[in-house]
Formats: sequence, structure tokens, C-alpha cells
Amino acid sequence: MASGTNLVLVFKDAEENNVTLNYKYADPQVQASSVKALANGIITNGSIFANTPSVAKSAKLVTTIETPISLDD
Repeated sequence: MASGTNLVLVFKDAEENNVTLNYKYADPQVQASSVKALANGIITNGSIFANTPSVAKSAKLVTTIETPISLDD
């Protein structure tokens, strides 16, 4: 059984559209302060994105668990 954690950040751009950034292999023990610092850094340096994030809306960790299923009888 394998598992993985993604960090999903949602921002608003200047036109009030959602901009979602998904980072795979996130540390499931990450501190909220580190995520806030990352979001602020993305906003500060947002000009590198096609849709520039201007306001952080939400952040979450998404953990998936992979369970193999045998197809042999």
C-alpha cells in the first residue's frame, strides 16, 4: 500500500478568478506557518504565472492511499 500527500493552494487573481496550485510530495507534517510563508511568497513573486495570484484563499493537504487489488482468481 502506497500513499502520497499533495499541498493544494487556491488564490484569487485580479479578476476574482480562482488560481489553483497543486504541489505533489508535500510533507504531511508541514507547519501552517510554512504554508502561509509559501503562499505569501507566491503572491509576492506571482508575475511568473499567467494568471497572477493576488490573494490567498485556502490551503489544504490531500492524502491519497493506493491499495493494489489482485485480479487473479
